[in-house]
Amino acid sequence: MKALYKILFVFAILLVVFFYTNTSVKENELLKSPSKTYPEQTVPQTSSDVMPRPKTGFSTYVGKKASELEKKLGKPDRIGPSAYGFKWWVYNQQPDEYLLVGVEKGKVVQVYITGEQADAAPFNMGQTIEDLYRNTITDTEVHVKIADSTYTFMLSEADLYTRLLVMYDGVYAQLFFDGIEGELEAVRYLDGETLVKTQPYDMTYVGDMIEPKTPSSFVQQKINDENALQLAELTNMFRTHHDLPAFVFNEQANGLAASQSHAFARGNAEEGSGLKQNLKNEGIPFESAAENAAEDYVDAPEAIHSFINSDKHRTTMLDEVFTALGTGAYAKNYVQIFIESSEPASDSE
Repeated sequence: MKALYKILFVFAILLVVFFYTNTSVKENELLKSPSKTYPEQTVPQTSSDVMPRPKTGFSTYVGKKASELEKKLGKPDRIGPSAYGFKWWVYNQQPDEYLLVGVEKGKVVQVYITGEQADAAPFNMGQTIEDLYRNTITDTEVHVKIADSTYTFMLSEADLYTRLLVMYDGVYAQLFFDGIEGELEAVRYLDGETLVKTQPYDMTYVGDMIEPKTPSSFVQQKINDENALQLAELTNMFRTHHDLPAFVFNEQANGLAASQSHAFARGNAEEGSGLKQNLKNEGIPFESAAENAAEDYVDAPEAIHSFINSDKHRTTMLDEVFTALGTGAYAKNYVQIFIESSEPASDSE
């Protein structure tokens, strides 16, 4: 009998060792946004060489009543809050087109467009960076003048190849490129005030700073939930664009990702026990798993763009072994958790 107990004890130890040595878990390094703000003392010389505003496409709706856009697209699939004073109108029912429309006080302040068949006029999805430079006026500095204040956005070398900012008469265009494939993957049109509020690039200014109001804790949680959902939807858009099956959203993994994003915001994420142990603690079954995290990005489109243009994070998103996804957001921090599971995950929608 003692011999049997010894055999069972050794077998239990081997099971524990097998669990910790035969489950693949990858935690990619935290991506940090490079954007900072520096006030300056002298007014910059602004260029008068501004391209005329496009006459067709979604850019024409920026500054107009949201009801005019609604006539074209119908009612949004959902409406969610943002951290910048506007509401997100989300259009996500088309497999090859995804739109995020910012609406503030009944007017459109921005439109973010992605998807293979999305109308990004005067640009085309899949357009190469070389083609864009041949046909578009670009600069390393873009100036925004609002009342008596001037704001100057400075593009880094990386921005010039993956995240251009183009100024038109009355509207600005952010052009998001897939730096690996060299193709346009998304476009965001927005007005000057929204650009200043979000500060997606290094910025200096003369005059008054425009800052969004700090939301209550209740509203912030709603913002976090919306950001996490957008991150999940944009991740699936990227997957389907590369002919891979969309992820199933896992509610338990969503909760863990939300906790992780909060930990990053508090600055103590590294004090945790690691992704493998966290998954075990939450009772989430998995064969292998991975985690992507981004810090200090203004919204989900900016976060997904950072993942797409980082080799390791991109490879994780496109790994065919993973079938389930959990996403979380807290303020400007974003987390994706990928799972290869032997059990079916529950759909969150």
